[in-house]
Amino acid sequence: VYEWLVRDGVASLDQFHLPQPATEAQLALAHDPAYIRAYLNGTLDARAMRRIGFPWSERLVRRTLIALGSTVLAAELALTHGLACSTAGGTHHAFRNCGAGYCIFNDLAVAARWVKEQGLARRVLIVDLDVHQGDGTASILQDDPDLATFSMHCEANFPFHKEQSDYDVALPVGME
Repeated sequence: VYEWLVRDGVASLDQFHLPQPATEAQLALAHDPAYIRAYLNGTLDARAMRRIGFPWSERLVRRTLIALGSTVLAAELALTHGLACSTAGGTHHAFRNCGAGYCIFNDLAVAARWVKEQGLARRVLIVDLDVHQGDGTASILQDDPDLATFSMHCEANFPFHKEQSDYDVALPVGME
């Protein structure tokens, strides 16, 4: 994708940025420190790893931290330049104390809390247009009136237990 965007003149090289891996302090903005340590050290139990859906590896830890760092960077750049994107995030099924549905840490909740903590934004609205509800994001941010969640998703699929977002639009199966 990167090469295509540059080759076709859609984007220039100076518009691409390399993220730093997210720090444990950033992860702790949305996640329980015990869960963070257990995942990073590879000591989560087998049941917790099955709920995530990926086998643990040092490479996955590194990829996860870089992906989360890319969402934080994209949020900062969007607030500075008006638009930015990261293709690695969207891990909206991760909860405060556990991962789920192939989502280890919730990059959306971390980035929202980060930009608020850094004074880059007073209020944030996360618009989640995935076919699955952003259950982890809704759960993590439910008690913060400055960080709102909007989820438009299919009503009858994973997760089967839906969390309460600030704004939920559940669409029927087969809608065109």
